[in-house]
Amino acid sequence: MSTIEKALGRLRRPGRNHAVDGNAPPEPVLPLDNKSKGVEPPPVFDTQAPMLEVDINRLRKLGVQPPLRLERQMRDEYRRIKRPLIANALGRGAPAIERGNLIMITSAVAGEGKTFTSINLALSIAHDPDLSVVLVDGDVSRAHASKLLGVQDRPGLVDLLADDRLGAGQVVMPTSIESLYVLPAGKQHADSEELLSSARMERIVAALADPSPRRIILFDSAPLLGTPEACALSSNVGQVVMVVKASSTLRHQVTSAIEQLDPNKAINLVLNQSFGGPGGDDYGGYYGGYYGTADRSS
Repeated sequence: MSTIEKALGRLRRPGRNHAVDGNAPPEPVLPLDNKSKGVEPPPVFDTQAPMLEVDINRLRKLGVQPPLRLERQMRDEYRRIKRPLIANALGRGAPAIERGNLIMITSAVAGEGKTFTSINLALSIAHDPDLSVVLVDGDVSRAHASKLLGVQDRPGLVDLLADDRLGAGQVVMPTSIESLYVLPAGKQHADSEELLSSARMERIVAALADPSPRRIILFDSAPLLGTPEACALSSNVGQVVMVVKASSTLRHQVTSAIEQLDPNKAINLVLNQSFGGPGGDDYGGYYGGYYGTADRSS
């Protein structure tokens, strides 16, 4: 067992852990015909922005999607990862967390696999028949998710924050994948940290989340130890997922990053075992690992 895996084990909180475990109960199979079962369809975002064609083959070439031989394996991993997040958001089998449908994906430092995780988690959630998901590129300085999806030149979050004449529906892009929407980072701004911590940001987040917790908002955030932007963004979410690269991230980096976060939030750890590749900060390849709730008192 690596040093980082031992460190993660000490960060667990009894009673709230969700292990990525082959013996976990199977995910319920939901009917495809929601209306016939009295289930409402996933909430639709009212947007006028042009549609984004999500090119899976392009993402595969960039290393964001796995080779075909690993596709099913990784799909199953993300099902295990998303299950407790959705449970926290909707109160499925556990009390719902306040703002639980607002989820920030981050890491301690760059190169851990957070953008890789954000995109694949969004794709996985979009396949849930009674949910929709908005992937927000909140790493506004680097805009890596926007670049990988080919929308780096589109107006996005920063433009929405800087211009109160814009509405969310003008910049949130529908995609060729049903129930998946994308909000690009937008153009860079010298005051991005102040914009992310502004009252307008709170209003925009509320508008994105909708009154229904069945719309999941995923923020691909900057690393926690890199800039103050991640901490500013974290104040608006109910759940935080911190991606940790196996056999790479130092223990003190993990604990220092966790200390930047509000201890009252649900803090989740995902161990990412990367074999390398050109996508997502050179963190393409097999994805797997641990999911649990961090407790900085351990």
